[in-house]
Amino acid sequence: MRLPSSRTAATLLCVALFAAGCGGQHDAPATDSTASAEQDTTSTTDQDTASTAAATPTASTPQPGASTSAPITVDDIDRWQLGMAAEMDAVKAAAAKLASAKTGEDTVNAMFDATDMGTREEGAKAAGVDEERYQFIRTTLSSAVSQLTPIEQELNVAQMPKSMVDEMKKNREAAVARMSADIPPDVMAALRPRAVMLRKQDLTLSAARLKEMGQAR
Repeated sequence: MRLPSSRTAATLLCVALFAAGCGGQHDAPATDSTASAEQDTTSTTDQDTASTAAATPTASTPQPGASTSAPITVDDIDRWQLGMAAEMDAVKAAAAKLASAKTGEDTVNAMFDATDMGTREEGAKAAGVDEERYQFIRTTLSSAVSQLTPIEQELNVAQMPKSMVDEMKKNREAAVARMSADIPPDVMAALRPRAVMLRKQDLTLSAARLKEMGQAR
C-alpha cells in the first residue's frame, strides 16, 4: 500500500479541521454602514414587516436544553450510552474500510473515520442531539465516570502502597466534589450505580480506536 502524498494528507487535515470548526461558526454581524444603507432604502411598511418576522420564532430556533450551556440531565446518560454504541459500530465500519484500503488516501480516510471526531456524527444521531451537544455530553460524563469508578476496578491496588491508594482515592473524591458544581445532584446520583459499566464501555471504545490506529501502521 502506498503512503498518501503530502498534498493528500494536508487536504484531509484541512477538511477535518474545517468540519470540527463548522459547529461554532456564525454569520458575521452587519456593519453600521450596511445597516444604515438598508434603513435608507426600506419603507416604513417593510420595516414593520421585518420587525414582526424577527419577533416570530422559527423552526431553527434552538430548543431549551439543546445548547452546550444547558446542564447535563439524567436523560443524557442514556443518550451517551446510545451514542457510544453507535460510535463503536462506526469504528468497526472504519476497520473494514482500512482492511480493504487500496491507496494511501483510503488508509487516511479510514483512520480518520475511527477517531472520536470521525465517529461523533454517528454518536450524535443515535443520541438524538446535535454534534456540539453530544460532544459536551460525552466529555462531561466520560470525565465523571472516570472519577466515580472505584480504583479497585481499574488497578491492582494489592501491589501498591496503602498510602498511595489512599491518596488516589482522596484525589478522586476531590475531583467528584468539583464536578458536583456543574453536574446536578440528581444526575450524579443516577450516574453512580452505572459508572463502572459506562466506564468500561467508554474504555472499550477508546481501545478499539487505538487498535485501528495500530493496524494502519
